[in-house]
Amino acid sequence: MTRTWVLVASRDHARRGQAEGFVMANHGKRAPVARMSAGDRVLVYSPTTTYPKGEPLRAITFAGEVSGEEPEPSAVIEGGWRRAAELREVEPIPLAEVKDHLPTSRIRFGFFELSADDADAIWASCHRDSETVTIAACVSPPC
Repeated sequence: MTRTWVLVASRDHARRGQAEGFVMANHGKRAPVARMSAGDRVLVYSPTTTYPKGEPLRAITFAGEVSGEEPEPSAVIEGGWRRAAELREVEPIPLAEVKDHLPTSRIRFGFFELSADDADAIWASCHRDSETVTIAACVSPPC
């Protein structure tokens, strides 16, 4: 069963993950990335443009898919863990547009599972001018 995870990370941190082919959660904690499976979908919510003092962004900024079979040690944070993933930057989707599908009370936890219906609704909101598109259809270019 494919699951959809929301990770909270500044856009600059998510861009580093995209460039290097990985995701991390909760400052490198192992437990969140161990819950993921290859093929699971990922949405990145970015509260800011950069960490720690970037401009407010409050938007979904990346979508992707977990590609790694197991968590692996991180070179970014000593003692941290990461998971191989393919991420794609999307036009930022403001929190105000997806608040009915993104439980804002859970954002503070930095990592949580999202229902498939809510994930598809969020993805569709960034593709208003095209036919209905799901995250699974968009993680591989072209989209």
